[in-house]
Amino acid sequence: MKKLSPLKSVISFILITTMSILLASCSSSHDDDNAPSNGNTFNPADFTLTVTSTKFVADWLEINYSVKNTSKISYSKYEQGNFTVKFTAKTTDGEVFQRTTYVEYVEAGVTYTDDVHLNYTAGKTLDLSTLTAVIVTD
Repeated sequence: MKKLSPLKSVISFILITTMSILLASCSSSHDDDNAPSNGNTFNPADFTLTVTSTKFVADWLEINYSVKNTSKISYSKYEQGNFTVKFTAKTTDGEVFQRTTYVEYVEAGVTYTDDVHLNYTAGKTLDLSTLTAVIVTD
């Protein structure tokens, strides 16, 4: 049997060690699916927001919406911090109106539903095509 030279032995050892470290440090990109980046902080990506219906009433717009917690961690404002749902719309003359509402608790996998009234100046016409709804961390 032929002996390896000391240099080849060292190179082989370094190569095997490096490959072992690289393999051990690899992780699936799906390891953290449906989990906040940190269980103690709010992650907007863990929630879906849907406006389910709208209805004009006098000088305000009734907006019904749902927020679904798609993660495996229950959300509580006391543990992960506050988050709000922000609704914004413009009137036909370009004036912007906004309303925010807090969400206090949503269990993992559960859908939270609520409604909010977006008030605007009487006599103006709200353009529903400009209505946006986003989740914002406080």
